[in-house]
Amino acid sequence: MNYFRMKILYCLIKKWYSYVQGILFVFVISALYSCVSLKKIGIEVAVVPEYPIAEDIQSLVLLNRSMTNQFTNNKVDTLEKILINKMMILDTVFQDSIAADTIIQIAAQALFQSERFDVVVPKDRNIVRTDSKFIANPLNISFINEVCTDFKVDAVLILESFAERLGTKYSEIENNYSGFNGYSAATDITYKSEWRLYRPDNLKRVIRFQIIDSIFWQDRSSSLEYLYIQMPKIKAALIGGGIAAGLKIADYISPKWINQKRYYYLTGKNEIDAAIPLIKNNKWEEAAAIWAKYASINSKTIRSKVEFNLALAAEMNGNTDLAIEWGIKSFKTRYTKAIGVYLKTLDNKRKAQQKENKSRY
Repeated sequence: MNYFRMKILYCLIKKWYSYVQGILFVFVISALYSCVSLKKIGIEVAVVPEYPIAEDIQSLVLLNRSMTNQFTNNKVDTLEKILINKMMILDTVFQDSIAADTIIQIAAQALFQSERFDVVVPKDRNIVRTDSKFIANPLNISFINEVCTDFKVDAVLILESFAERLGTKYSEIENNYSGFNGYSAATDITYKSEWRLYRPDNLKRVIRFQIIDSIFWQDRSSSLEYLYIQMPKIKAALIGGGIAAGLKIADYISPKWINQKRYYYLTGKNEIDAAIPLIKNNKWEEAAAIWAKYASINSKTIRSKVEFNLALAAEMNGNTDLAIEWGIKSFKTRYTKAIGVYLKTLDNKRKAQQKENKSRY
């Protein structure tokens, strides 16, 4: 009798154990699928520049109005003779026409490569000046209208003035704690450039940018001749200042791009997940069109994932407000930690954009 009861009890325990195992298996598979369905994707995000330009300006023409009658184009050897005659020590203001033209070319390249602006640099890009003033009065609006019409651009960015102060110093190093005997050299360029951004509209004020910065070279050697060879020639240093000035204005007004991570959901439905190859090829509008077909699907689990993906597509297409709308829908349909985190990211992005808009004219 006891043996029979024990056998029944054993069978019940075995069935219960199998039942629990089944539940645990379903739970684990569900959890794993939930984790696996959330996938990571790398994106590039624009960082707001120090001086953002209004969105209606998508194209620029760059002109040079800085070259007064004080500008020169001295040859390399001429400048080196000046350095030698000054016993290798200079502290002089230069206005070099090649350096000034270099600014325009470098600024144009950097602005275009930022993917924010289309840029035109005319062959005849210098506005003739016969005066010696550092900066002239703003240009007439009729001239700006003509330039914008001729080159089919939204605005004109003009280098209004440019000058560089160059300092050099060569000195002998006496025996010190390091035991080194020889020579040291330093070349310092401080450059100052001023720009104006004009639009073909009397109601839009002219924006003025002033840039002052410096670049520095330093070296030392036991041989004065070798040290002189290693240091940049005066002409090269002046052009280097022009390169730095061109990069600086582009850095001021164009966004930088940084790598960030975003997430999207796989739904397990082939017809819905057909959008995934598209986003991997940066075709977000096409992907959104596929997801939008299933934004009203009955399954809350799938619908929430689709809404999440639509939020991401909206963000990638530049519509942060729409991204937040889809994110809230996903949150309400079925809350997940991922959507909570993403909504915070979107909210921070919208606040940054609102701050950017306030700083525009």
